[in-house]
Amino acid sequence: MKWRTTVGDEQEILTEAIAKAMQRADMVIATGGLGPTNDDITKKAICRYFKRPLILYDNILKKIEKRFKQRGIEMPAINQNQALLPQGATFIDNEIGSAVGISIEEDGKLFVAIPGVPSEMKPMIEGWVTDEIKKRSGGVVTIHRKLRTVGIIESALYEKVADLIDPKKQKREAKISVAFLPSWRGVDLRLTVTTNNEELGKKNIEVLEGKVIERIGKYLYGRGEVNLPDVVGELLKSERMTLAVAESCTGGLLGKMITDVSGSSDYFLGGVIAYSNELKMKLLSVPQIILEKYGAVSKECASYMAEGVIQALGANIGVSITGIAGPTGGTEEKPVGLVYVGLAVPGDTKVKECRFGDHRENNRDRSAVTALDMVRRYLAGIE
Repeated sequence: MKWRTTVGDEQEILTEAIAKAMQRADMVIATGGLGPTNDDITKKAICRYFKRPLILYDNILKKIEKRFKQRGIEMPAINQNQALLPQGATFIDNEIGSAVGISIEEDGKLFVAIPGVPSEMKPMIEGWVTDEIKKRSGGVVTIHRKLRTVGIIESALYEKVADLIDPKKQKREAKISVAFLPSWRGVDLRLTVTTNNEELGKKNIEVLEGKVIERIGKYLYGRGEVNLPDVVGELLKSERMTLAVAESCTGGLLGKMITDVSGSSDYFLGGVIAYSNELKMKLLSVPQIILEKYGAVSKECASYMAEGVIQALGANIGVSITGIAGPTGGTEEKPVGLVYVGLAVPGDTKVKECRFGDHRENNRDRSAVTALDMVRRYLAGIE
């Protein structure tokens, strides 16, 4: 992909964006705006650019009517608009929703429009669109590898692998581009090679991937699209261990991340959301004197919370989170973003102090990810 543009819901600027994209590239893919309502204007902009009228396609209308009938829903009249499509276009089946994809070839270039709803867009991209790209690539293949890391910032990660990814130091026939994709949940490294020789391309990218993995070691938690909760779940299952969580400032977010994984009941016993000091004492056995002396946001409180949830729920591992998510509630001594994450197993408890920023949702997200990573490291024997 060479360009990506986001355009507002205005027909004139959308038409202009299509025109610019068609000048730049041999294949243009647009997503969104193919629904039946008046604010869905992509089809109108397509017709304006390609100078084609919208016409009603009876075969597509029948498919839409059939879909609604199968769902036991009376089709609103407005959905007939989804059968109004540019004359002479090729249509891409939508197995999930009612909006078909649109493909128009002109002057050797291909324009494709598909729905913006992710569950509808993904099968079209992975199916029809990918097949079309392969047909038009002339034997050129693009190979990707994604490495997923947690617990290290983008700049520090770059320093660890900078010499490996320097294009000047790579062989001419094996040049591999590397992109750093940071988020609050970690940094992904995407390795990409475009080549006429797929076998050689795979070999070259695997060599670089292996060297990078050697450098990033303990920060690597997975490859491809695997998520951190998936990895933690697999480790818990393989070790036949159970987990329970005690959350304060995250309000159940950690438990949600864990239970987003199908089958998590095999290893996750449950959690306690103890937002108040009273519940920390009552449900997690945090001594009142600890709260009075050190406060709820403290290493000592996090330690007792992690140990307390093991006793309360009978898990092998207990994890706790207590902190100041913000944007209010901070002091000079304990600023917004100060979070303590504890991990306890019988006979041993560790607590990590974190200082995040002043954005509430980011702080909660990073706290939950830090807790998951502590479990991952413990189970994998990583210091």
